[in-house]
Amino acid sequence: MKQCLLDTNILSYFLRGDAPIVEKFRVYRQHYPYISFSIFTYYEIKSGLTYRDAHKKMQQFEQLTQISEVIPFDEAIANTASEVYCNLRNRGLVVAPIDLFIGATALCYNYTVATANIKHFQHIQNLQYENWVE
Repeated sequence: MKQCLLDTNILSYFLRGDAPIVEKFRVYRQHYPYISFSIFTYYEIKSGLTYRDAHKKMQQFEQLTQISEVIPFDEAIANTASEVYCNLRNRGLVVAPIDLFIGATALCYNYTVATANIKHFQHIQNLQYENWVE
């Protein structure tokens, strides 16, 4: 099993208690001591839970972040994202900015993106990704 960077949708499934994803987490944690996600995933989850006023899920999420690697946005990721953006644009392709940043983070850390929607990442060259819901 490769080390993964979790996309927002996978973390969302986990927080909802989706049984297959919870099992994936359990198996993953047998190989790696923590889960990893980007600060952009942190933002998307936190803003969604805040908007919904979901106190119990927020508490669960905050506990999860204490035992997770939350990867900050830095100059290396910004540079990689810039290169990926130019490559995509030159090919006439567009990726949503947050997905671009998540993909760039995975490239910088040599992680595989674990997602429920590979369409968001399939055009980013050299990026490894896997669908955790299939």
